[in-house]
Amino acid sequence: MATEREVGTSANDQHTQFELIRRAGPLELLTHLYHDLGIQSNILVCAEYSKHGQYLTKPRVLEALAKVINDQPALSIIGVNQPSETKEGSHRLWEAKLPSLRVQDCVEFTSYESDVDLAQIFENAHNQWFDTKDTSKPWWKVLVVSNRYIVFIYHHSTGDGLSGYAFHRSFLAALNADEQAAEVSMSMADNTFVIQQRAKSPTPSPFDYIDDKLSWAHVIYGFLFWVILRFFVNQKYFLFSDAVFSKDYPTPVNPFSPEIKTRTRVQILRIEGGTMTRCLSECRKHNTSFTALLHTLIQVTLAVDIYPKAIFGFSRIAVNLRPLLKVDPGRDVFANAVSAYHRVQTLGRYRACAKKRSPLSIDAPRVWELAKAYKQHLTHAMYKSGTVMQDFLVCKLFEGDIEDVSFYGHGLYQNNSFLISNLGVFEPREDMADGGWSIKDIGFSAGTIRAALGDFGIVFEVASVKGADCLISATYEQGVLKDEMVKEVLVALLARIKLLV
Repeated sequence: MATEREVGTSANDQHTQFELIRRAGPLELLTHLYHDLGIQSNILVCAEYSKHGQYLTKPRVLEALAKVINDQPALSIIGVNQPSETKEGSHRLWEAKLPSLRVQDCVEFTSYESDVDLAQIFENAHNQWFDTKDTSKPWWKVLVVSNRYIVFIYHHSTGDGLSGYAFHRSFLAALNADEQAAEVSMSMADNTFVIQQRAKSPTPSPFDYIDDKLSWAHVIYGFLFWVILRFFVNQKYFLFSDAVFSKDYPTPVNPFSPEIKTRTRVQILRIEGGTMTRCLSECRKHNTSFTALLHTLIQVTLAVDIYPKAIFGFSRIAVNLRPLLKVDPGRDVFANAVSAYHRVQTLGRYRACAKKRSPLSIDAPRVWELAKAYKQHLTHAMYKSGTVMQDFLVCKLFEGDIEDVSFYGHGLYQNNSFLISNLGVFEPREDMADGGWSIKDIGFSAGTIRAALGDFGIVFEVASVKGADCLISATYEQGVLKDEMVKEVLVALLARIKLLV
């Protein structure tokens, strides 16, 4: 529902007109508070561009970016706090559209004299926060590294991980386009481009395409299950029992100060393209997926090498909801359409797959059997039981005024777990012009969520280009887990993957 309410004032006292589009949805409100309270900073998707030895020059980047901004309405959307319509003194988050963007606010060029260290670039990006109080600035940024890499860094309210793929598909198509974008108006003032936005309707919310209703029986059952489990089972029998963190969490009235906002650590595992191709072939042969196989190997590695006394393993898998909606918005549209599949499993059967602290031995038939079973359970939760959709609908509990949101109990569901978020294989637009530019490498990473409220285990973010390397970013909160332990897990994972294929 659009409205004519407008006008905000930016932090630098320049008046910025913005149009209020609609009330923000519950997921946008949640991610907005995560950012502004210091719980989670941002997410990013990085791609290496290639064309016969050519480089991404500044004019080329700005021209392509102008087309992308025009192509993706979400890039001109920010969140704006407005007075509550129901409660005096409270506030409601609205989505608002900026009429123009200053390139200086959303593009940065940097170079490295030595080899590019993606883990360090990702980590630095995650530990910088957007100035959401300045209503003249977008909630995203493009970092151009060594004229080869485009790192798209964005607020989680702007979109989910697959939205990062959508950005790079648009950017790649823009680079390869033959014609100039005549509809984009660009002006120069003080070495700053002003890119005018073309009027477009906002992308519908995923909730507009869901018929299911939130089941209170599902909510109550989940709450009681976790309360009982954590009450009767000692913490030492869970994964990541050695995590060190404060149980304090912020509130809308008492946010974290800048110096204690969540800090993210990043390590990267690179699986060589040939190994990945063989791995995918073996997954198809055994009627499973790479995500299910990765989940199985993580459970094996943690149970055998790191936590030999643990009894229960908690895991979550990020699930793309687009195919489950009444209308699939498509892969080129920004959206927050992701749920999570929760699973609690006893670790004995995973521990039986390998000898203690011996990454070079593995029971391959048993591993493939567990991976196949996990894939079947995930499919059932998506298409049969409706569990995945119900877990998405739970976020509707955050619908309403900002001051009414409480994070009490968040850690109950997520603590001691690891998360896998696999964007799958990046593919360019089918109608893209053949201009010679291609993406040869891609990576995905998300700033970690404060340990008290999220997975204080490792989060594994997966992305790849067909036939090329697969990058797995392992993110975790600084000081919560030991760097050496995370490195040991990644080394063991790669060793076990190579044994299987």
